[in-house]
Amino acid sequence: MLAYAAQQIARGSGAAGPLQHLGALNVLRSYVAGGLQQRESSRSFSTGNDHRHSSLYITDTDGKVLGHTPLLIGLVNYFERHLPYVGYYAPVGGSANPEKGTHPMDNQLRLIHDAFELKYDLKSMFCVSEDEAVREVAAGKRGDLVDRIYAAFQGYKEMHDMVIVHGTSVGSGRFDAEIASAIAAPAVIACQAKDQSLNDIARKVMMKKVMLDDYKVPILGVCLNKLPVFDSNIMITQLKRKFSEAGIPFLGAFPEDKLLRGVRLDELLPALNAEFMFGSKVQLDQEYSAVYVASQRLEELLELMANDGDTRPLVITSRDRLDIVLGLLASQVSVAGPNVAGILLTQAGFGNGRTYAHSIMSRMFEGLSKYYQGSLLPIMSTDLPLYEAVRRLDRVTGAVLPTSSRKIQHCKNLFDHCIDANQLVAGLEKEEALITSSKRVTPKMFAHSIKTKCLANQQHVVLPEGMEPRVIKAASEVTSRGLAKITLLGDPTAVAAEAKKLGADISECRIIDPKVRFSKLVS
Repeated sequence: MLAYAAQQIARGSGAAGPLQHLGALNVLRSYVAGGLQQRESSRSFSTGNDHRHSSLYITDTDGKVLGHTPLLIGLVNYFERHLPYVGYYAPVGGSANPEKGTHPMDNQLRLIHDAFELKYDLKSMFCVSEDEAVREVAAGKRGDLVDRIYAAFQGYKEMHDMVIVHGTSVGSGRFDAEIASAIAAPAVIACQAKDQSLNDIARKVMMKKVMLDDYKVPILGVCLNKLPVFDSNIMITQLKRKFSEAGIPFLGAFPEDKLLRGVRLDELLPALNAEFMFGSKVQLDQEYSAVYVASQRLEELLELMANDGDTRPLVITSRDRLDIVLGLLASQVSVAGPNVAGILLTQAGFGNGRTYAHSIMSRMFEGLSKYYQGSLLPIMSTDLPLYEAVRRLDRVTGAVLPTSSRKIQHCKNLFDHCIDANQLVAGLEKEEALITSSKRVTPKMFAHSIKTKCLANQQHVVLPEGMEPRVIKAASEVTSRGLAKITLLGDPTAVAAEAKKLGADISECRIIDPKVRFSKLVS
């Protein structure tokens, strides 16, 4: 019946092709509404040149995939070694304009796009903004939203050999599973292990497995993040056993990492509305290990820093403390001086606009840069008072930005060291072989393929029983989507009245009364 309906709609015959079986009509309406539940399927990875296209869906047990940056960076980096076109896609993005947005997902998209110099622009890397997705789900239009995501993703996937798909926190975990099922992408379960007991981790992973199994999403494995270092071996051994009993491969675990947790100097600039003034910009890609508020005398500050050994602090002081700036600059130029990450200058006095020897410092740094071969201490400035700058600084957390070259490389190294990529790829290839051999397609894939054929060669379908409510609703949906030209048979006045009762728009349908047409033919 399904093939019959598809044939009647997509057959390339320019003449009218009556679809006179209500069962076929019901099939037509069911695929238009996205309500097919069976998975008979056939997923194809080939285009005209038999090129394969794969995807991998990353879903978190708590819906917070943003916390798994090492895994996401590592996956893109790994597949780029073996495939020419690797993409990154988020069904639900952050803001509508990710290039200038401040949403965490905007930052994530910019990070992957810029770090790997992806070919296509940021707006092609997501389907809808988070606000729009929340509104659609709240309005009960989840099915329509999944339809949009599927269609947009298919276009993006066709341009890549492999696409890493970033899960969403919108809706429940089932919505994440529904998207993975619709786009026919096998999943990797990611789980945060920090401050979690072994039983908590196992319970969350098992709950996510149940959701994915409900939507028949293949699970390629589980990956842990921020696993405590002190008892990691014991936890990994026990979790491997639990996951193995549940049939879930264990791919590996990222440990809690000091470098990734650290805050870089250039991360402070937007957080404190600060600007870079003097010194070496290269050192902005460095982390600081402590914060010193320099309100004491210079000699006391130097003694404190000398006693703290290998600490690499950020020193905060007001703009009028030129003695602190000169003293720390001299200590950095000296081989024996304490190691300082940078200096942050805050508002001095009551913000009277004084520059406090800005021109003198500028000439000093310019002169030093000509003769000093090493990198100079970076100096930043903010208009915030000292107290407010320290308060905001306390809320800044470490992040991986497109400019975080050290952290990005560290993520790649961690992935290579901690994750069993061979096991992941073996599972992915096995799943693709099963999909190809079983000719499996998801309902969304089937609906999308028929819709594409219909739009490419629009046909004229004549539907009898024009007063039947299901026929009227189906005709309304088909014409509103531009899938076919519809002619309804029945009394025009009665059919229009019935459509009005049903709230169905049949303005694009042609209505013919067969009794009138028959009487004219007879006469």
